[in-house]
Amino acid sequence: MAYRLSIQISGPGEDPIHRSHWAFMIYKPHEDFGDLFDVKLIDLDKLWYQPDHRIGTSIIHERPIGMCKIANLDVPQRLRVIEVIKAEEAPRDGKRRCQDWVFDALISLEVEELVETGTAEKWKARIGKSAREVGRDCGGDWIQL
Repeated sequence: MAYRLSIQISGPGEDPIHRSHWAFMIYKPHEDFGDLFDVKLIDLDKLWYQPDHRIGTSIIHERPIGMCKIANLDVPQRLRVIEVIKAEEAPRDGKRRCQDWVFDALISLEVEELVETGTAEKWKARIGKSAREVGRDCGGDWIQL
């Protein structure tokens, strides 16, 4: 295992209207930087997002609350995970948000057998939950930042 795939969570998400922000982070354990794969809101009225990918960025950016480990990756798996995540279109339907985008990408990662079977379903159940609830649900896979 050279890399770790995690979902990074920013914002408390205590209010259902203002949910926590989710993004993917791929990093080497014990390093304080990694590759962030995210979607950023560009139009609040339309709920339109655009891809925001940052390579070699600090793990502690935009005040994340924590991260939940999804999978350990070797180098070829890391490259494939990046391809799959980048292929997932940013939400532009006026309904889906960043958490939904992460869920959709997890389905694709599961189909490609890059994450364990059931991962997407587990995260679907976490959509709309507060960061604290997600952290508790992640258990030993949660890293408080």
